[in-house]
Amino acid sequence: MQAVSKANQTQPINKGSFRRRRLVFLVLAGFMSWAGITLWNQEGKLAERQEKVSALEQKQLEAEQINSNTRREIDRLNDPEYVEQKIRKDLHYVRPGETLFFTPKPQK
Repeated sequence: MQAVSKANQTQPINKGSFRRRRLVFLVLAGFMSWAGITLWNQEGKLAERQEKVSALEQKQLEAEQINSNTRREIDRLNDPEYVEQKIRKDLHYVRPGETLFFTPKPQK
């Protein structure tokens, strides 16, 4: 009699254990699916952001180059010899006693 009652008691316990395992497995599978989808989306967004960052870094390098050229030009404009050279070249100024010659540009 005891053997029969033990067999009846173990069977429902195993059935409940099986249900709990299945429930835990389904919850775990659902979580892993959600995590995988989230990771996939994050990876796409991360690649897009990386492209934006590289484009902005390129723009920054160009701006720094322009900035350094402008600073160099400002420093050179403080030199009287450079200013004189620039005026003579751009505005075609000459010193007293000098003669300025222009060469005609070839016509196309």
